[in-house]
Amino acid sequence: MSRARALAGLLGSPRDALLAARTFGWLCVLPLLKRTLPLDRLVPLMWHQPRGAARDPAREQRTIRVVARLSRTSGGNCLERSLVLFRYLARANANPHLIVGMAKPDEYLGHVWVIVDDRPLLETPETLGSYTEVVSFGRGGARES
Repeated sequence: MSRARALAGLLGSPRDALLAARTFGWLCVLPLLKRTLPLDRLVPLMWHQPRGAARDPAREQRTIRVVARLSRTSGGNCLERSLVLFRYLARANANPHLIVGMAKPDEYLGHVWVIVDDRPLLETPETLGSYTEVVSFGRGGARES
């Protein structure tokens, strides 16, 4: 399957296409932003006020799918992917939390992921097993720990 056909299958509606365009834009600017802003300023910048009062699980799944696919094509950086996922899941009223962890045996190996409802997204327990949470960010991009 060609990349164009795979992308077309991912974008089921104009709303999905707009999400993909916005995601792509953030994935282009985040490599610079993450080098110029400290995390305590970058995460609140990425927070997006929720739209609507109710959660929409279908919208959350579309968001996860679009961000995962586009982040793979841009290099798959965990910080960039997680910041974009954090932004658009916040907008979808999913109450995401951005987690920064460090590998247990090697304090210089870090990883960033997003959790919703106490479950990690785009991760498995095996991939997170060697990481210890260092800091988390929640509503409004506020530091939680």
